[in-house]
Amino acid sequence: MIQQLETDNYLLRPLGLYDVTERYLSWLRDPDVNRTLDVGGEMQTMDTLRQYIESHDGETRILFGIFTRKGLHIGTHSFRHYPRHRLVTIGIMIGGKDYWGKKVPLETRACLLDYAFDVLQCDKAEAGCYSINLPAIYNFKAQHWSVEGVQRSHRLVGGKPVDMILFGMLKKEWHAYRETTRQNRSGSGTQRAG
Repeated sequence: MIQQLETDNYLLRPLGLYDVTERYLSWLRDPDVNRTLDVGGEMQTMDTLRQYIESHDGETRILFGIFTRKGLHIGTHSFRHYPRHRLVTIGIMIGGKDYWGKKVPLETRACLLDYAFDVLQCDKAEAGCYSINLPAIYNFKAQHWSVEGVQRSHRLVGGKPVDMILFGMLKKEWHAYRETTRQNRSGSGTQRAG
């Protein structure tokens, strides 16, 4: 069982029942947060939150909490591993609105992709978001995920049908992207003579 993953700014660790807090519950009850989650419109309680956390086995179904380096819980990543198919599915919720627009998904999802591809030896990662979730679409495109399909009128949000956009990332694509970003970072500080 995984204990913790780290990025430059965040810690990812599996959530336990001790993480069921009013703060976490408040995110699931906030229409700004839950409108693009599968829980949108359903009344969440401390009991339903406990049940959700308990539905993750810590092996193939992991619910990672996203924490700042100072220990503040700001969101979650769902992570489902299908070893037989060398596949993972990844979801994210940033509940702490102070962290919206701060590229948390890019940094934390990169860590999970490295874990999936380099430790678990997966060949593919998949994810999805509603077509109204423009920040999520932007983040997927920024990391060079491929659109693999659209499930039209997949859910009702605010009484209106919205599409689900399906994204995929292959191991070789992720490694190429990581290499390109490493080269760009190392090259940005050098100067040419002449």
